Amino acid sequence: MENEITLLTKEQVENLDILKKYGKEAEETDFYKSQRGLGIAGKGFYWTKTPDSDRSGSVFNVYPNGNVYGDGAYNTGFGVRPVIPLSQIYRSKIKLNKVLESSRDIVEYGEYPQFVIEEDLEEELENLYQEDRLKKTKKSYTSMLKEEKEKYQEYIYQNNKYIRIKEANILSSDCDEFVNGRKAKTGETYWVKVEPIEWLIDKKESIAISKNVLTGMPFSYKDNSNYEESVVKVFLEDYFIKEIKPSIDMEKIDNLVDLMFDVYVPKEKKVKQKIKK
Repeated sequence: MENEITLLTKEQVENLDILKKYGKEAEETDFYKSQRGLGIAGKGFYWTKTPDSDRSGSVFNVYPNGNVYGDGAYNTGFGVRPVIPLSQIYRSKIKLNKVLESSRDIVEYGEYPQFVIEEDLEEELENLYQEDRLKKTKKSYTSMLKEEKEKYQEYIYQNNKYIRIKEANILSSDCDEFVNGRKAKTGETYWVKVEPIEWLIDKKESIAISKNVLTGMPFSYKDNSNYEESVVKVFLEDYFIKEIKPSIDMEKIDNLVDLMFDVYVPKEKKVKQKIKK
């Protein structure tokens, strides 16, 4: 796992120190909900990479209450919670945006469509879109909910970036809600803001785990529980890891070097800088 983006294993879900601190459950994003994501009380379901040996074609996933169960790999109600090595953050050309806690357990790194915007701004964006007056960036985001991949073009407006979901695929009932309280209905058009991804940092294992369930998709399009042959693996390695690179670079922050210095250099090897008189 040293150089790859992947999913958590069942064993990691149950034993990682960072998840013991923050909980195994993960919050859902509106983009996940719009991709047929099944959430309960703001929490999402997410896949692990561990097959359920007791059931053919079944893979363990984590429920909103933090319990781990096996479900059919072709189910579309579950989502993706990516894991990347810290070394990838450290060496990447993508700049770290912000350390969110003094404990340095949570950082922002990369960006992805996440939450539906308010109706007044959405109406403004939709009008500009219909008049072909919205500026496109050079990036789009890939959905693999179905075998026919769908691309969501990124637009920029007043220094913020958005995607347009023409027909949301909501698995829950029409009375379901997005994070901001707006009703979530199948077939409706929504605008989703592209925002920094929050990652939980496990320094002991040298990995970063997405704080949220970011998108919904089946583990596989068929009865397959082997991660190496899964659709999720293709999505993470061929699309997601490239698409989180900002179309417009984020500014580098001062404590980036300090954060990575703490992670990668043993304390006894740190050398204080000499102050020139």
